[in-house]
Formats: sequence, structure tokens, C-alpha cells
Amino acid sequence: MTTTVNVLQKGQVELPPDFLQRNKIKPGTALRVMEVGGGLYVTPLAEPTEKELREVIAAAGSLTRRQTCTEEEMVQKIIAEYREEKRRKR
Repeated sequence: MTTTVNVLQKGQVELPPDFLQRNKIKPGTALRVMEVGGGLYVTPLAEPTEKELREVIAAAGSLTRRQTCTEEEMVQKIIAEYREEKRRKR
């Protein structure tokens, strides 16, 4: 699909509704914009999996030692909140 969009004064771009629907892009969806030659390549970022979230937490250092019950509960709560927010957006 090829279409023309305008850049608003704040630098915002409004994508066509059919593009948004086909690519399952909703308000709040993160998009990756890459320069390719003289143009731009726009793709939605995939939602992180539970495994990826745990890897991020581990990389931050909190999982390099054994987690306390409180920390494990916090991780589970954050994951549950993330999933609930994702369900509401559908």
C-alpha cells in the first residue's frame, strides 16, 4: 500500500485507518521507525513475553541473587497488571 500522510505541527503523523487495522495498531502501540535509504520504514514493536520481561529484570540485577517472596510477588503483580492492560486494549 502506498499513501500520503501529512506531518502535523508537533511532528505527529496520522496513519490511515486501514493500515492501523491490518497491522493491529491501537493507541499506545509502540512503533519502530528506521531510516532506509531516503525513506522511513515503520513497524509495530511486538509485545514482550513473560520470558523477555524476566530477562529484563535479570539484566537489571534483581535476579542475580535469590529473590525474596516479596520480590517474586512484585514481579508476578507487574506481569499480571501488564496482561490485564493488554486485554483491556483489545
